[in-house]
Amino acid sequence: MMATDVTKPRLDFRPDGASQESIVADYTEAVVPGHAKRSNFRMLLIFLSMQLVFGAVLVGYGARFANLTLGQLILAMAIAAATMTVYCMGSANVGAVVGQTHAVTTRGIFGRIGSAIVSLLLVIDGMGFYLFTVIFIISLGQALLGTLPALSLLTAALALVMIVNNYFGFTGLQRFAQFVAVPVMVLWGIYAVIKTLTSVNGDVIANVPHPATSTAILMTIGAMVGLSTWGNEPDVFRYARAGKASWWNLPTLAISYFLGAFLFPIMGYLVATVSNQSDFSASIRYFANFTVFGLAGLMMVILLVNQWAVQDGNLYIAINGAQNLLSRIPGWRREFTVVGLGLLAAALTFILPSLTQTFTYVTAIGSVTVPVASTIMAMDVFVLPRLFGLRRPLHRVASWREVALGNWPAIVALVLGTGVGAYTAGVIPGIPGFGTTYIGFPALQAWVTGAVAYLVGAAIVARSPRAKELLGYSAIESRPAIDPAV
Repeated sequence: MMATDVTKPRLDFRPDGASQESIVADYTEAVVPGHAKRSNFRMLLIFLSMQLVFGAVLVGYGARFANLTLGQLILAMAIAAATMTVYCMGSANVGAVVGQTHAVTTRGIFGRIGSAIVSLLLVIDGMGFYLFTVIFIISLGQALLGTLPALSLLTAALALVMIVNNYFGFTGLQRFAQFVAVPVMVLWGIYAVIKTLTSVNGDVIANVPHPATSTAILMTIGAMVGLSTWGNEPDVFRYARAGKASWWNLPTLAISYFLGAFLFPIMGYLVATVSNQSDFSASIRYFANFTVFGLAGLMMVILLVNQWAVQDGNLYIAINGAQNLLSRIPGWRREFTVVGLGLLAAALTFILPSLTQTFTYVTAIGSVTVPVASTIMAMDVFVLPRLFGLRRPLHRVASWREVALGNWPAIVALVLGTGVGAYTAGVIPGIPGFGTTYIGFPALQAWVTGAVAYLVGAAIVARSPRAKELLGYSAIESRPAIDPAV
């Protein structure tokens, strides 16, 4: 999902003068310095490139066959975008204030045990989205170019090859995706939507076989939320400015989420409408011929570059989580993590379910796991100082020797929030309802449960003389502490 050059500066220099390639020089174990912060406009361009992704066509495509009207889809996307904006005001600005990656911030907030849990969730989420994108690219290739030979081997090879962005730091590809592929796709998307709306009878668009159920509408909202909120927003927004100077990044978040939730989901809905068949590949082939004048090969190149750059962010999530866990091994290098995850992804492609099933599981799991941890982190950084006067020192990255065993209220809240979300989304294997249950708005329920549980737990221990110990404060100097009001 995320494709930027801001998350991986091309070159940095250590105090000892040794240069490092982009994979290493990412302030992974340090706070992003002020000179590396980006302007509000630059952050807007970056986050737009993350949210305007072609994969969102699956949200609208599924909505049509779930019997949602176009009006219901638009309402669902508005609810999804508003929900994501409110959530990300906390998650993103934790990164802006603290200046650390999501994974290493969890050391100081969750302690060793909690950080290990969240890092593992980062690996699972990142790899899930990584594998989904590989399958999605192959599906697009089949749709636009016809039957592909040795499909299983091709999928595995693509999963492995697409690690090169993270290994070598191909900023040229990143820039092409951000400044060429994304604008071209946006212009094509706008053109395709307008052409379809003006070429197809309104009665055809409005005609759905049966009224949509409330569950179908909620699942559509949840799919968009799951596709767009990964939980590791601090990884990107640690390069953003915090406070009033940035409007707390609200314009960047709102503009990006709303555009991302409308353009390609609506396009996906129209794809399903004009093709009128449930085979996604056949529908995309028909729609491409309808809107790009038979230039399917050119469209595939643009989509491949866009999705390849998207993989940069998908793997980046998993890398940061895995590296946080493996950094305790003497001599372990980030490059080892990248190659290892690439090999794992290639192997996993042989056992993945279909595109639709993968999309459903990945978006559901992604929205109810790491984002719960991010919500708890936002409560810790922004709310606990105001309610209980507890300001955690997060002005530098804590080493593993300085990290507490665990922030027990946070760990309990994480387990409760994730449990509620996973159960109501029907993604807990081995229990009744797996794959069939969908209750309410799982992502929102998970986030609220995590936040409330943490605040209750913090309130219980706040008056104890052992409050900081129970909340897992790191053994680093307490001043200067992070002031969320700055």
